[in-house]
Amino acid sequence: MLIFKNNIYQTAQPSTSELSRQPYLNPYNFLFQALVADRDLFVGLSQITSEKGNEQCRLFFPHASRFATLSILNLISKRLLEGLVQPDKWYQVNAYHLCYIYDSLYGIIEEYSYEGPDQRENMFPELQGASIDFNLFLDHYFFNTAFLIDQDRFNNMDAAEKKKLGFVDPCLFGAINKLIPSEEEIILKEAGNPYLDEEIHT
Repeated sequence: MLIFKNNIYQTAQPSTSELSRQPYLNPYNFLFQALVADRDLFVGLSQITSEKGNEQCRLFFPHASRFATLSILNLISKRLLEGLVQPDKWYQVNAYHLCYIYDSLYGIIEEYSYEGPDQRENMFPELQGASIDFNLFLDHYFFNTAFLIDQDRFNNMDAAEKKKLGFVDPCLFGAINKLIPSEEEIILKEAGNPYLDEEIHT
C-alpha cells in the first residue's frame, strides 16, 4: 500500500475538505487504472526501438522522462503497481515516484476529458460524467508537487527555505535536476501505517 498525504484506501468520501463538495473520485481506483494502463503502454513500447520508445515516453511522461529512460520508467511503473496492491505492507513514495504518478494520472485525465458521456461513465462510474478537478486531487493526496519547480529556482533556494516549504525529500534534488535515479531510489521503502492514529480515533 502506498503512503500519500491522505489515505487513498479509505472507502468513505472525505467529509472535512473541499473534496466533499465535489463528485467523489475513488483515489485508489484512479491510481490503479492509471498504473494498469501504463503496464499495457510499456508492453507496446517494448515492441519498438529504444530510441523511438524514449521519444514516446517524453510524450506520455513529460516530467518523469527528464530523469529516466524507458527502461527505468518501466521499472518505476512496476514497483508502484506492486506496492499499490500489496495488502499488508505500507510503502513510502519519493519525489521520483510522485513525479511518475503525476504524469500517469494526468494521462488518464486527458483521456477521460476527451471521452463521451458513456465512455466517461465506464471509466469512473462514481463521477457520473463530471469533470475531474486534478488540482484539488493533488492538494488532498500529494504532500507537494515540488518536483515541478523550475530547476534554477529550486537550486537557488537555501536549506532553510526548502525546509520551511516542506521540500525535505532527499530525492527531490535529483528529480528536479534530471539525475537518473539509483536502484535504491527506485525501490519503495517499507514503512509503518501512518494513518493508524486516524483509524483509532474514528
